Amino acid sequence: MPARKTPGDDYRIEPLPDLIAILASGGLDSSVMLVALARNGRHVYPVYVQAGLSWEHSELATLKRFIRVLGMENIEPLTILKLPMGDISADHWSMTGRNVPGYNASLASNYIPGRNLSLLSKTAIFCARARIGEIALAPLESNPFPDARPEFFRAFARAVDLGVGVKLKISTPFAGMTKAQVIRRGAGLPLELTVSCARPRGIVHCGACTKCAERVEGFAAAGVDDPTVYAREPRHEI
Repeated sequence: MPARKTPGDDYRIEPLPDLIAILASGGLDSSVMLVALARNGRHVYPVYVQAGLSWEHSELATLKRFIRVLGMENIEPLTILKLPMGDISADHWSMTGRNVPGYNASLASNYIPGRNLSLLSKTAIFCARARIGEIALAPLESNPFPDARPEFFRAFARAVDLGVGVKLKISTPFAGMTKAQVIRRGAGLPLELTVSCARPRGIVHCGACTKCAERVEGFAAAGVDDPTVYAREPRHEI
């Protein structure tokens, strides 16, 4: 007797082997992860989701340069997806560029509500159409946000399986790592072509925001020379 079909069976999508999508922000962590996964032999699709954040132009330009400089054949050209969030968050500092969390602010001050949920939702649909069965993103051990928890990623993958018909693995290979460990792992890469700043001008970092503070302190803790160009000398504010 043939197995009984369940609702949704007619819509199942079978992923192709060895393909993986990377949520690539142009930041240091996701850029190092991109290279690490490509070096493991995966066929990598870097994905950037435009939401309307104030720093996206700098991130995109820098990420394209980073991928071009790598010249790795198993890294596909950058896929740019659009998911404008201005109708919800037009007054948020990440959109306006005003009142950006300062150098001494807590990491929690960088929280953008629903950020991973929105990024993953659009990328999951892209993956279903491209028959990609895995998405990787790069939260570190210090990430305090609710949508960076393992239980969130498991629940999201289950929802995609139910609603889209593809078994999608959500990977966070750097989840137990510090910024310093990521920097050491990325030693030898063109880390100057990464952007970790809430107010960048191209690759020039402001040197005054929380993201810059995390970057500065990460390089110092790693014992690696910081190749970043800062608009002002980074220092703790009094």
